[in-house]
Amino acid sequence: MRAFQTDRLQLEVIQPSDFDEILEIFNEDDIFKYITPLQGLSRVEHVLKLHRKVNEAKNREGYIWAVREHDSKELIGLINLNQLPDTHDIQIGWILSQKFQGKGYAYESAKVVFDYGVNEWKVNPIFAVVEDGNIASEKIALKLGLEFRHYFTEDDGIQLKMFSYCK
Repeated sequence: MRAFQTDRLQLEVIQPSDFDEILEIFNEDDIFKYITPLQGLSRVEHVLKLHRKVNEAKNREGYIWAVREHDSKELIGLINLNQLPDTHDIQIGWILSQKFQGKGYAYESAKVVFDYGVNEWKVNPIFAVVEDGNIASEKIALKLGLEFRHYFTEDDGIQLKMFSYCK
């Protein structure tokens, strides 16, 4: 499984040994403000989802990378490259601990994963789904080279924006 390193960050595919640190981030207030499907899940539900993601990586169906600061080794967030629900399309996404937001880490780690997806995994197209109002994630998607395509509304009424990149 693919690991990456930048000047400031290390990215490794998540393992069960990462779960406690991941759950600490998931417990932050408003961490899922713009990820409605993950709001209100119990610790057990999150762990079950994380185990599914570990299995997806083993089967090369999708990946979630634990993003750590290079110097401190502290977990700062996650970057995913996996299937959109009910499709074969691949999406990129990110979530960062609030104390690490605004430092360029989300873009830095997403860029490494995006380049891997496009150049090595040969994903084409690649999508990002962003809840309406999540300006920071919209900016990252655009900076990665994805283009806004359209709005759509989930069954629960949540309005989302679809971005995509096609080679």
